[in-house]
Amino acid sequence: MLTALALDVLGLSGESAPSPSPTGAGAASGTASSGPFEVTAWMENEAGCTALPQRLSSPKDRAELVSGGDVEAVVRRHSGARVGDLVVGFTLEGGARSLTITSIDIEPASPRADPSFSGTLLCEPGAGGEPKIQMFADLDRPNPVLVTGMASARPYFREKVITLQPGEQVNLSATFRAENGSRAFKLLIRYVQNGKEATLPVPSPRGSRYAVTGFATRYGAVYEGSPGGVYRRVEGARPCRWSPTSQGC
Repeated sequence: MLTALALDVLGLSGESAPSPSPTGAGAASGTASSGPFEVTAWMENEAGCTALPQRLSSPKDRAELVSGGDVEAVVRRHSGARVGDLVVGFTLEGGARSLTITSIDIEPASPRADPSFSGTLLCEPGAGGEPKIQMFADLDRPNPVLVTGMASARPYFREKVITLQPGEQVNLSATFRAENGSRAFKLLIRYVQNGKEATLPVPSPRGSRYAVTGFATRYGAVYEGSPGGVYRRVEGARPCRWSPTSQGC
């Protein structure tokens, strides 16, 4: 079962979106502009793992991995998910009039988490940075909301809001965390403008989706990738190098 999902907000950093790379790391952005403000999302994962629910059996898929082909397409075809942490950057850009964002809601695709993906594991060496501010949501709850801390029951947006002025840009970095299950989800921004409440869906990064999974104990196949997108098969089925909590390591 999925135990926790964390959202780390880095504030007004003014950072630019990273360039695309395989398995979602720095993947291209998606933008929603059908409302009074724009929301742009992109993948920020610098390193880590992506899991697929099935073991790759197609010669074409395996060739893409070991030859530096379109690994992102392989992940997309097999509905893969980032493992442990899914790091996504967001830019909110104000429109013609000011407004107040009162909530960022999490909408799971299913009432409960599915088992962790254990088919194929694709990993890139390295580690990401530390977050500045954290909010958490327990997806074991029927209606998960972002709260102020892992052990807190206080909704983050009960006391805090984001005010977006005309033309203003607010940059956020979100880390969605899973430990013992897999889950796909959507994000929905609630806001108030001129006293009227409305909503705007948060687009997923282009070519990707909002999905995260915990590490499995064993995998059908494990691959390690280089920054250039070329992957090699790793002996063994346990993700010991990337998940120190894996059984049997």
